[in-house]
Amino acid sequence: MIDKQIIKEGIGDTPRLYDEVFFFFIAHNYQGELLTCSQNTATKTIIGRGWLQPNIEEILSKMKQGERSLIKIYHTPSNKEFYDQYEIEIIRIGRKLNNPWHLEGEEVYDKALELKGLGNADIKQQKYLEAQNKYLESLNLIKTEYCDREQELQGQLRSNLSLTYLKNKQFEQCIKQATNVLQVQPENVKLLHRRAVASIQIDDFDSAKSDLKLANQLDPQNEEVIKELQSIGEKEKQIKKKQQERAKKMLFGE
Repeated sequence: MIDKQIIKEGIGDTPRLYDEVFFFFIAHNYQGELLTCSQNTATKTIIGRGWLQPNIEEILSKMKQGERSLIKIYHTPSNKEFYDQYEIEIIRIGRKLNNPWHLEGEEVYDKALELKGLGNADIKQQKYLEAQNKYLESLNLIKTEYCDREQELQGQLRSNLSLTYLKNKQFEQCIKQATNVLQVQPENVKLLHRRAVASIQIDDFDSAKSDLKLANQLDPQNEEVIKELQSIGEKEKQIKKKQQERAKKMLFGE
């Protein structure tokens, strides 16, 4: 029996058969005693080759790049008292030979920058879905929590992704990506405005007003922010009116 708790969400797809998976891990027994760990070097395996215990390979096959999870593997399904506990983080998934996943060092970062540039070109042509795919591929390439320049690039990619999600009417995804960046850049007016616009689309007016008021304080001359602040009250009234009409229909019929 296995229990899994995600500590940090990953991105992209889970590994496929014969994909390379690079991961860090640390294992303790139920008493908290260290059993083994990957130390400073990532462990590499290939899904489907049988290099690992079946339980561990099954877990890895359901994780995404950048995901960190806490896993308990019980010695017997009927007894949860005795178990081994693993903390595992996937840092890279290799798809196939001769593609960006098998680049090394500086080549990986350069490829990520190239994909970002291609995504930016798609944005200029209003090809938002194509741009979204390129930004996601770029984000999947770079490792997480390793150096400042990669974290900076991640922020840029997530900011750009929030725009593509907004344009593609994927409002919750837009909010998620914008929030991720705003945790590090809380005074980013552009993302505060973008998250507010997405919040309005899902009728979360309180969150939208909070973001817009902060954005207005930070940049009082921003016309887009001023326009949304002026219109949000009218939008609330329209929603409230529709809700009242639906309530009347439920009580009195058509």
